[in-house]
Parts: sequence; C-alpha cells; structure tokens
Amino acid sequence: MDRPVTRYSTPRAFLDGAGPFLLRAEVENNLILGITADLADDPAGLISNPYFATVSSAEGVSMAAFQTLPGRMAITRETDPEAVTALCEDVQEAGLVIDAILGPDPTVERFAGAIAAARNSSAQRHMRQRIHELTAVESLPRLPSGRLRQARLEDSALVAEWLTTFQVEIGEPAPVSRTVAHRIDAGELYLWDDNGPRSMAGWSGKTPHGIRVNAVYTPRELRGRGYATATVAALSQLLLNQGNRFCCLYTDLANPTSNAIYKRIGYNPVSDASVYLVVRRET
Repeated sequence: MDRPVTRYSTPRAFLDGAGPFLLRAEVENNLILGITADLADDPAGLISNPYFATVSSAEGVSMAAFQTLPGRMAITRETDPEAVTALCEDVQEAGLVIDAILGPDPTVERFAGAIAAARNSSAQRHMRQRIHELTAVESLPRLPSGRLRQARLEDSALVAEWLTTFQVEIGEPAPVSRTVAHRIDAGELYLWDDNGPRSMAGWSGKTPHGIRVNAVYTPRELRGRGYATATVAALSQLLLNQGNRFCCLYTDLANPTSNAIYKRIGYNPVSDASVYLVVRRET
C-alpha cells in the first residue's frame, strides 16, 4: 500500500471513512464517534486546523485518530502492529502541536512514546481512566430528597462556575463548542434539585446506539450525601428511556469514590484508557 494513512478534510468525511471500524467497538470509541458526529452536524465548533485520519492495512482500516481541541489528540486501538508507526509518521508530517494524547491501553503508551521520541520529548502518563457501560439502572438504596431537572437559563451562572471547577479538577480543557449557553440550550445539562441545585451531570456524544454521561460534579461541601448517585442514576435512566441502548462514561481510576458510585448504579467496565502528556525535555 503506497500510503497507509488517509486524512479527511471534514468530520463527515471522516465518519464515512472510519465509521464502520469505530462501530466495531462503539463503547470504547464513543468519544471519537460522538464528538465527530456533533461536529459533522455543527462544524462551527471546529478549530482552524483539525486533524482526522485513518490508518489502513490489507484488511481495511486498522486505526483512527483525531485532533479537535488545540494540542489534544485522541486515538483508537490498532488492529495492525504497524499502524502506530504509520500514524506517528503522518502526525509528524502534518506538523501538529500535541501536548496530550488520549487512547486505549496499551496502544496510547506506544503511540505517545513514539511521538515523544520523534520530538526530543518525554511521554508521561497523566491519568489512568476506565470506560464503563450501563444498559440498565440497578435497584438503588434510598436516594436523597429532591428530583432531577433540566438546567435552565437562570442556572447559567451557577452551572458555569461548576463546569469551570469540574474542568480544573479533572485537568482538561472544556470543548470549544460546548459553552454553557450551548449546553443548556441543547438540553445537555441536568441538576439534582433539593431546595436548590445540589449536583450536576450532563450528556453529549450521541452515537448510533448510545450516549456519554459527563460533567458529573457536586460541590465539595455537598459531597457524601448521595446527590451524585441520584443525579447519575436518574439521568442514565432518562437517557435509556429516550431509546439509547447504553450509556457510557469515563472514570478516573485514582478516584475510588466515583468508581464505586458508578458500579452501584450499574455501570460495568469495558476497557482502560490513559492520557499521556508530551513534555519537551530541558536542553
């Protein structure tokens, strides 16, 4: 094969080329599938120089990657051992700025190491994550008083504060296209209300059969009261009732509390992923 890497100029073209490959592991690839689908429907959120690519072998697509946030790249698992090298070479040729890489273990470690070696940098694991899937909400113990409700425009200031704190706590930037106003208007954010908002959770990244739960946040002074459990359980059930076959979410493996909460609700592990930072060596 003359050129194993194919670049795509639009999110729609990327979905056409990579979609069947990505759907073979829909839960594991939910982030790439969901974000690309959102951008295909509304390209206004695209950065000026996005990168969408697949690596192919004789059997077809063997790996996919995209960059839709400045300096942030996401990759899939590879099905051909040569795919990581081919993708690394193409990324170098494209001259992309890469500060962080997210992908499934162990592929992401090898890809981050290859990129770092090519750039006189080091690859440092920043976060270990686990991707979970829920197909039914488990029977839960007594939940706190209150109810789930959709965030409204009058909640904007509080939601903005909570989202900002959430992004700081997880050490990741907010998606460019996902402003507070956009997410509230799209009906993506929900609050547990018990004489006022107590906890938050959201959804995004609709895929053909599922949807991703994210932005789960409870202020520190309100934690330990069951609000996050109630919020995620109620939102997950709502999303299943809307016709999704599954809900999925990412957890930080360094946070045993959140992992225990999600397991209690009915989320089961699917695969592990990591975020690697590409850090330039001091000269």
